Amino acid sequence: MTPILYIFGTTIYFPFKISGGGEIPYHRLQAVRLAVCLTFSYFAFKFLFVEYSKLYPIRFLDIFLKSLTLTSLMVYLSLGLEIGEYVLVIYFFAFSIITHIISGKKFRKYFS
Repeated sequence: MTPILYIFGTTIYFPFKISGGGEIPYHRLQAVRLAVCLTFSYFAFKFLFVEYSKLYPIRFLDIFLKSLTLTSLMVYLSLGLEIGEYVLVIYFFAFSIITHIISGKKFRKYFS
């Protein structure tokens, strides 16, 4: 839905902000870009230097949310953003805790 709306000049970004043809804030793009790089670096390092193991999609989401929390905090602190933007860091942190618990061995049987 979001890509189709973008064609018509409307951008939707988290947390459900609608921008009529405007751009997504630069600091949020930087945080996501760095989180993607950090996540793939983690998995590349793990694949090359640590034993290969089966990966569930919930585990990938867990690692990405942890990376997004860390990179969002670093970017927001380095740019000196207003305190209202840090609500997203708290939100990402809360969901990374939830996905960490869910991706544990006890709950993996639900995702297989």
